[in-house]
Amino acid sequence: MEAKRPFSLDSRVFVEEQSLFVTIGAVLTDQGWVCIDTPADPLEAEGWRQTLQAIAPAPIRAVIYTDAGRDRVLGTAVLLGERAGLVVAHHQAFERLKSHGEIGRQQMVDLLINMGLAESAEILTRTPLRLPNLTFSDRLVLRFGSPTLILQSAEGPSKGQIWVHIPEHEVVFVGDTVTLNAHPNVADPEADLERWLEQLKRLRSGRVASRIVPGRGPVVTPEGIAPVVDYLKAFLKRVKTLAAAARKVELGPEVNRFLSYFPVPEYERERVQRRLRSALERLLEQYSAKEKTRRETKAKASKKK
Repeated sequence: MEAKRPFSLDSRVFVEEQSLFVTIGAVLTDQGWVCIDTPADPLEAEGWRQTLQAIAPAPIRAVIYTDAGRDRVLGTAVLLGERAGLVVAHHQAFERLKSHGEIGRQQMVDLLINMGLAESAEILTRTPLRLPNLTFSDRLVLRFGSPTLILQSAEGPSKGQIWVHIPEHEVVFVGDTVTLNAHPNVADPEADLERWLEQLKRLRSGRVASRIVPGRGPVVTPEGIAPVVDYLKAFLKRVKTLAAAARKVELGPEVNRFLSYFPVPEYERERVQRRLRSALERLLEQYSAKEKTRRETKAKASKKK
């Protein structure tokens, strides 16, 4: 793959917004490169490695996973090669990768084949998954000279979600906390929409950073995350409304309602529909149980009067 120069933030922070599945980044520290997420396509990962070396022929010292998603972690072996660099993630992401990482790799192989990328798929079958060798729970500071990278747990989209904040450059990589021009993965069984919205409120306030690198889509200012905020608010409100109605719900129209919020590539359409249906089922069950408990508590209180 031909190397091309990515979007540059202050000559130290680089963002590739045109990666096949996700937005990825890299930070040029005094001691070498730190990559934030990786391309899942091994040919694209090799192109990314060449791009970084063309900018500065420095070693890749570390790779950070913002979550355990299969489309973020499969290029590490290509980027690091035979080097034993750091691979950093939240400990929950490590556990998910340890138990489901190989399944995710096979799913990506199948997806690449379906997309007509047979060569990439074949290479990926021979590319080992690199598990994190440094994990944390709440906060971790990485220093390879300047700039400093602050890794922070940011539960909401998943329990293993993290942000990578680079205060010196007023930049934060937020992974799937923000996905622009793509559907947020509300179907993750660990997704907590209310907590997720709290995290988005923090980002939107501008107190975290003035430039936000989403998990999918272009770099934006805090105001630019409005589409995902609106989507999650609408999703949560609809689920609560349906749960309060306490009747059987036909999910097909509800899936179509939210499918229209963001563009969906044809190869992703069926998967996004499945995810939306799964999310609606899970959240309806969760909020219906809460609504039932609320009604029972209210009824008991009325009897005592």
